[in-house]
Amino acid sequence: MRTRIRHGVAAVLAVSSLALTAACGGSGDSDAKSGDEKSAGTPAASAKATESAPAAAPLTEAQMKAGALALTDLPSGWKASTSESDGTVYKADKPECAPLATLLADEIAGATTGASVDYETAGTESLIGQQVATFPGTGAADLVKSVGTAVDACAGFGAEMQGMKMDVTLQKLTAPQGAEEAHAFRLKMKIKDVGITVESNMLVASQGTGLTRFSHTPANASGHKDFDGLAKLAVEKFAKGAQS
Repeated sequence: MRTRIRHGVAAVLAVSSLALTAACGGSGDSDAKSGDEKSAGTPAASAKATESAPAAAPLTEAQMKAGALALTDLPSGWKASTSESDGTVYKADKPECAPLATLLADEIAGATTGASVDYETAGTESLIGQQVATFPGTGAADLVKSVGTAVDACAGFGAEMQGMKMDVTLQKLTAPQGAEEAHAFRLKMKIKDVGITVESNMLVASQGTGLTRFSHTPANASGHKDFDGLAKLAVEKFAKGAQS
């Protein structure tokens, strides 16, 4: 996703992108299991078959495009929008919050990005954005799991955005069902230098080797009620596209 620039403050609505940085690769459970099986007398041929299981294929461009929300999927009142790219890297002052701080960057480390879409309501009062990407191996699942761990462990953190100090607090939300794993939460970002506070609802979900990140930044607090329905649409469209 990309950075939003609204109300004259650069990157205030950077949360319309859901970029994450997380380690990719397997957990090593397969190797541990093979070793246990061998020590228990399991035939070597069986252990070898377990070790040589083929890795899941990355999503295709067509699958990633099919997994992103189209304007026709949304309720009335939304229109297609554009957004501006920003290379800012965000760092949290608490290590357990690191995956959440990196949600504010554009790029997903280690991923191949497919579809990226942005929508807004009339007058740009409310914003949503979604990106679908794919990873080698278990990268997507590992990344989403790391976000879930951070959501449970982190209540808030401080960060810096383009030289401006920012205080971030987090509220865990209920993620919609439909994907293999999904986490939802709200970030409340107070940008001290300009006296502005932005609240954005976020969703990250994985399906096979694919990942989607989705954000909803309402015009005001009353708009938060729309997130559940929009997130459900995003997860269902993503999971269906990833399995198409």
